Amino acid sequence: MSQPISRVDGPLKVTGAATYPAEFSVPNLAQAFAVMSAIARGKITAIDSTAAEKAAGVLAVITHLNAPKLPEPPNAQKTQGIRIEQRIPLVDDVISYGGQYVAVVVAETSEQARYAASLLRISYALQKPALRMEDALKADKPPQQEGQRLQKTKGDLNTALQNPEFVRIEQTYSTPTETHNPMECSATIAVWDTPDRLTIYDATQYVKGVQGIVSHAFGLPRDNVRVICPFVGGAFGCKGPVWPHTILAVMAAKVVNRPVRLELTRHAMFSGTGHRTPTTQKITLAASRDGKLRGIRHHSEMVTSPVGWWVESCGAGSTNVLYDAPAISFDHEVRQVNIAQPSFMRAPGECPGTFALECAMDELAYALKLDPLQLRLVNDSPNHPMKGIPWSAKHLRECYESGAKEFGWSRRNEEPRSMKDGDLLVGWGMATATYPAHAGRADVKIQLNADGTALVKCAAHDLGTGQYTVLTQISADAIGLPVEKVKFVLGDSDLPFGPVAGGSQTTGTVGSGIARAAEDLKKKLSDLGADPARPDSFGQALNRVGMRMLEAEGKFEFKEDEKLAFQSWGAHFCEVRIDADLPMVRVTRWVSVMNCGRVVNPKTGGSQILGGIVMGIGMALEEETHYDPATGLPVTRNLADYHVPVHADINSIQLHFVGEPDYAFNPVGARGMGEIGITGAAAAVANAVFHATGRRVRDLPITPDKLI
Repeated sequence: MSQPISRVDGPLKVTGAATYPAEFSVPNLAQAFAVMSAIARGKITAIDSTAAEKAAGVLAVITHLNAPKLPEPPNAQKTQGIRIEQRIPLVDDVISYGGQYVAVVVAETSEQARYAASLLRISYALQKPALRMEDALKADKPPQQEGQRLQKTKGDLNTALQNPEFVRIEQTYSTPTETHNPMECSATIAVWDTPDRLTIYDATQYVKGVQGIVSHAFGLPRDNVRVICPFVGGAFGCKGPVWPHTILAVMAAKVVNRPVRLELTRHAMFSGTGHRTPTTQKITLAASRDGKLRGIRHHSEMVTSPVGWWVESCGAGSTNVLYDAPAISFDHEVRQVNIAQPSFMRAPGECPGTFALECAMDELAYALKLDPLQLRLVNDSPNHPMKGIPWSAKHLRECYESGAKEFGWSRRNEEPRSMKDGDLLVGWGMATATYPAHAGRADVKIQLNADGTALVKCAAHDLGTGQYTVLTQISADAIGLPVEKVKFVLGDSDLPFGPVAGGSQTTGTVGSGIARAAEDLKKKLSDLGADPARPDSFGQALNRVGMRMLEAEGKFEFKEDEKLAFQSWGAHFCEVRIDADLPMVRVTRWVSVMNCGRVVNPKTGGSQILGGIVMGIGMALEEETHYDPATGLPVTRNLADYHVPVHADINSIQLHFVGEPDYAFNPVGARGMGEIGITGAAAAVANAVFHATGRRVRDLPITPDKLI
């Protein structure tokens, strides 16, 4: 099964034949443009839409004054979907953040809609906004997420931290607002086929979630809403929830009685589809002289918006799982600001959490005069730090040792500023990567045809991650057919239930559903007299009884194991070179070793890890969203001003996998790869920068001004 085959959807993408949601050809399609508020807090006092309504091609101008009322508020709890921004779009005159949608203009063309939007005259009564964490009020409830309390303590932490025999460090680390920038901007085409039947082409990571929320909001039976998304041009989490633009597109199509496309601009993506909230994390570590951790405290602060609830679970994603100690405590504090709603962004919680914890571990290593790798080896534990139960198929020590050997870590001079290449300072840093083994529910159908081909169906998704390929491989292996004889179909809510493409869960969850469906298929084939071990007998058996096809079904739903804990692991080793006079940081060499259970396809799986590492390098050195203090609107709102790594920024990255399939976790033995690559990556860069320069930058990104 573990073969590095090329993407089965590759030819469609490189020839332009792959159809993304905004590209579907729909007759009589009108175009919509969403208008954003110019202030961060206040009320709309007047809207003059006269000129806009008279502009060429305009079909409707929809505001809170004339927007149709929804039968029910869009609700995630009742629908299986995800909705983080809770405010109903265009429901009233209240402005809660800069960039909030205040109108939608519908016209014959996108140019006409955008021009007409510029003619709107909107007056506001301004109120003073809170735009920074230090200006905001604490939220009035303790943070919770996914039913798990995010405040946990074990042992006597105060005693451990006050013990004079222990070496103690205490530092604060911060990460800025970071914004998803997938190649494809979010878009929705809404088509009312009949007054009670709706088709939506939506750029989403969760067709079943969109189906549930939209059907509920517009008072429709779930099966009367079909959501189609065969290809996604990247997401990083921003296309998991149902955002206001999807609701507005459906609403606009209802108003003009025509299909409507609402495609967000890059500018709108910076306030309309989530971002990673800024975090401030204070970490205290205490260790005995041999390096063994005795106490860990991890306090995280972050912000959410007034219209939704979000917790960046930094401590839960790092301190909760990485290192054992007799006393551990982590907690989270959330404040509300008048900034657009934060949301999932690749490894939410784990990504900023591992940055802070892994930098703190590096500082502790220097305080102890221990090698940073040795400190981690000393604290590698076979058990979950908080639950006390064993990890399943953990190979972190192998990641450390294999990565160190490949990188040449033993040649590292421990003294900062001691390694040089001519006039360049050279730094070596390392960090641990980790991400939960998530799993959910999937229903799968297999259609075996008499010609010896198979069609496998599930409402899963491919965000560009290679799921078409990997799920085809798993299907072919489970059924016993060659890959070229199997086609996997996804991205349509009419298909059997598939989970959200988030939490790095698709391969394990849907793959396990495939395994169950293949078991059902082989039983039915056996009943027909076919030999399940001989694929060439399948078509013969069907033809013998006059059947054109045979259908089988499989269901998988993950159940918690109280005796084992599941997690993926890895180690990053990073080299930087820095000109001491002009301290621009260049990452010149990288080695990562990962343990993610079964690697179904080393090519697509490796690509996911590499992408996470590159994103982590961008987090460390470049990415930061800035807001105008007067309006609360993002000022870095395009790819010219919001910097992400380009080819010239990235040099050699070596990736290796270790470990074995984790069959205790699921029947496929696979754990996710989409998110672990970014965890710990920014810390590896920051630790290398310290080793090169002797300057510890605890506030990302590491820009030249912070090294002068």
